[in-house]
Amino acid sequence: MLRGRLMKTVRAEAAAAQVSSAPAQSAIPAWMWGAVAAALLFAFYNAYEARQLQEKIRVAQLALTEQTHRQQQVAQQLALADREALILTDPKSMWIKMPASDKALPVLQATWHQQLGIVVSGWNLPAPASKRTLQLWLIPNSPGAKPMPSLTLRPDWSGKFDLLVANPPESPSGTKWLAITEEPEGGSPQPTTTPIWVGTVAGK
Repeated sequence: MLRGRLMKTVRAEAAAAQVSSAPAQSAIPAWMWGAVAAALLFAFYNAYEARQLQEKIRVAQLALTEQTHRQQQVAQQLALADREALILTDPKSMWIKMPASDKALPVLQATWHQQLGIVVSGWNLPAPASKRTLQLWLIPNSPGAKPMPSLTLRPDWSGKFDLLVANPPESPSGTKWLAITEEPEGGSPQPTTTPIWVGTVAGK
């Protein structure tokens, strides 16, 4: 009988030892780990989609800005063309021929409207050398007055150009000549070469 009790005690201790040595189960259920992983994956996906959407918006904004800029340029070109047409067709405009000092060069045509500005046109012009440009000058009537610099220009590939001076600094009555010289690229504050084309304004 004593032996039976000892055997029960040994078995009970062995069972207790097995229970104590068994690994502890995780406090977080396995299904919850899956839910956390799914939430993280969803968050990463949303962040990726947000970056993609932001990039699409940025590209669309750039395209819209470029399109708006092109539309503004076209509108400006149309406005300038309309202004040139008014200057060239208005009976109030003054027509000024600008012959060249070199007879081999074509004669230029200037048209001056006191309110709208000056248009200078030419055809079959040779292009200035590299880093050189043509520049328009207004020569005042006043004795000793310095030439007033205006815009620069270069003919296109066909030798044609139309130069619009929207706000000339002098009225026709205060200007004696229109002249065009060849200057360094960007223009000069004072002429550095002899005029190639000159047109008489005063007395016309």
